[in-house]
Amino acid sequence: MTIKEVEARTGLARANIRYYEDQGFFSAARGENGYRNYSEEDVDTLLKIKLLRQLGFSLEEIHELQNGERSLEPALERREEALERECQELEQAVALCRDMLSDRVSFCTLDARRYLERLSQGEVVLEKDRDPVRIFPWRRFFARNLDLSIYSTLVTVVFQLAAHMNFVRTGTLLPSLLGLFLMAGAEIFMLHLWGTTPGKALLGLKVLREDGSLLSLEQAAQRTILVMVFFGGGLLLAQIPVPLFALISLGMLIWACWQVYHEKPLFWETDQLYLDGSTREKAFWDNKRSWLRAAGYLAASVACVGLTVGGHLLASMPPHRGPALTAEQFVDNYNRFMEFTYGRENLTCRLTASGAFEEFPDDSGTVVIHLWGESPVPRASLRFTEEDGVLTEVTLVRSYDSGGPITGEQSYGVDIPYEEIAVAARSFLWNQLGNREWSDLYSSLVQKEGNLFRDLGGGQIDSKMRFSGYRFFGQDALFAQEGESQSYFVECTMRNFT
Repeated sequence: MTIKEVEARTGLARANIRYYEDQGFFSAARGENGYRNYSEEDVDTLLKIKLLRQLGFSLEEIHELQNGERSLEPALERREEALERECQELEQAVALCRDMLSDRVSFCTLDARRYLERLSQGEVVLEKDRDPVRIFPWRRFFARNLDLSIYSTLVTVVFQLAAHMNFVRTGTLLPSLLGLFLMAGAEIFMLHLWGTTPGKALLGLKVLREDGSLLSLEQAAQRTILVMVFFGGGLLLAQIPVPLFALISLGMLIWACWQVYHEKPLFWETDQLYLDGSTREKAFWDNKRSWLRAAGYLAASVACVGLTVGGHLLASMPPHRGPALTAEQFVDNYNRFMEFTYGRENLTCRLTASGAFEEFPDDSGTVVIHLWGESPVPRASLRFTEEDGVLTEVTLVRSYDSGGPITGEQSYGVDIPYEEIAVAARSFLWNQLGNREWSDLYSSLVQKEGNLFRDLGGGQIDSKMRFSGYRFFGQDALFAQEGESQSYFVECTMRNFT
């Protein structure tokens, strides 16, 4: 039978029937059209609940009676005692009314709240069982964020591992937008099949129709598309570097939160409702599982961050990491890392197989202005030593001698190749250095002004630097002094013994 027929048979409102089913007193079968089909047994259960509730039994007590955890006879005896106490209280209320009459209490001095609370308890006992308004604004917000984080993380990791993309440098707009589209496609089917998504499931939420059935595929698609347009539009506006668009995006989010907080449906959910496992008698946080849900949410969020960081570290690793490299593999490692870190569009040169750095052709017609003057110091170069086709030694060399004092017009600035040394060591001695030691190498070179010897067990780094006629400009740059001769010498040898 339909829920309308059950209403007529039991005298209960639809909200009561749905609420009792949600609390697990019975489970109606579903027809092929997805609607509930109630049985005579369900009607009998509802009538028992109605009777016992009107006698004052709590839902927890009725559950225990239904499950056989307690007997009805002693429960009725206890309820009889409670009703007798209530009768005494009512008699006291009658006596109090008579006293009020005799005392000629006026309207202004009448303490009505106390009497209304005492007299209305029996009348609204069933009203308390109605399904409360299901809003859950904060859980919905965090569930949506977790869903987007999960799908954005999947997209990010795929691009990191497949295309070696560096989202630390390029930003996260692309994976966020692609994650939004991926989430939309998955959410349509998840809402239709299960009524929930990973984020909602972790926080104990389900999305159903007003009659308690799952959304149709069309309803799920309509809802998800509207949500995607709303949040996707807000995400795009937030990325545009214009204060007005950022304010519009923030205003959209505030409006959505305001609507939900005031228990008003958003424009994509007018015929839908949210359900969770809480009741008026047992709030969400009173359930031990709720704390497990919160812990699961935090664990999932941390996992997303961990996967993103792990994907970045894997993407930044050299493509050739074997103990034995060729010169071509070393050069590929070097250039790949520089492109990953700075972007191909931001580099002016690349390392060639001969060990020299060649400049990229500039087709843009851009004029380069040397603020420090054009440096006469030649660019660094690398020498390769191979044995039986295996690279055993890489030496970076950069040197210059002015041959005499310079004038003020000839003064110039020049950088110290700390980064070139660190990247070369990373590309050549990855098995000995790894990520952590490589990042420390640059700092060590700066602190020791380039004079460093490090034994790595399977390899060595021996760096020597000498400068005269310069003064330091920052940590990794020199400025030629007027009236002095300049001598610039850098030599770093890296050896691989494996």
